[in-house]
Amino acid sequence: MRLIGLTDLHNRIINFDKLLRYKPDAILISGDFTKCSFAKSANQNDSCDIVHEYDTRIIDFLENLNNKIKVFIIPGNWENLDTIQKMNESGLNIDEKLVKFYDTIFIGLGGSNETPICSPNEYSEDEIYERFIKILKNEKIDVRNNFILLSHVPPKDTMADRCEAGHVGSSAVRKIIEEFKPVLCACGHVHESRSIDKIGNTLIVNPSSTGFFIYDTKTKNLEIHDL
Repeated sequence: MRLIGLTDLHNRIINFDKLLRYKPDAILISGDFTKCSFAKSANQNDSCDIVHEYDTRIIDFLENLNNKIKVFIIPGNWENLDTIQKMNESGLNIDEKLVKFYDTIFIGLGGSNETPICSPNEYSEDEIYERFIKILKNEKIDVRNNFILLSHVPPKDTMADRCEAGHVGSSAVRKIIEEFKPVLCACGHVHESRSIDKIGNTLIVNPSSTGFFIYDTKTKNLEIHDL
């Protein structure tokens, strides 16, 4: 199966026709459809109202695309409750869910660890780990070595989480990878950390906001290309 992955669109229109020429079986988007440049302030709700109208059109497009090719999405740290509700209604959101497509299991883990900018969809490290464990308890499936993790935030101390402030990824996501060993972790969040890395045998890919990845589940070949 051929997968194409994107992240951090932030309200940008991209050429999906270019991606479809690669004939993917599924498209994965690791969150942050929203463009917001504010912290908690008096005008935060007004800003979200303006952005949310555009988010609706992006998700509507992906919902239509899903009629031709499977689309899996999760929210990022900038998605507010209204946007997440729209994502849920689309049927594309796999945040805190386990889904099987062909012979591959996908688990979604949206949002991010806590940041200095107080974005709408953040969790403590303990909460991130507990959310993942809750998914496994609900499904009662042993996924070790046999799933793809779609996470907005990258694992800590990898090439995927480096920025000027240092390594800002999630220690909980790293713990999940070390403990449950997904074959692939597709992430984003840190725009300047376009990279392919590994934790053990797990491939870690952050295509950044300027790229997309192609992954073959049979050969395990993984590449990043420019959008």
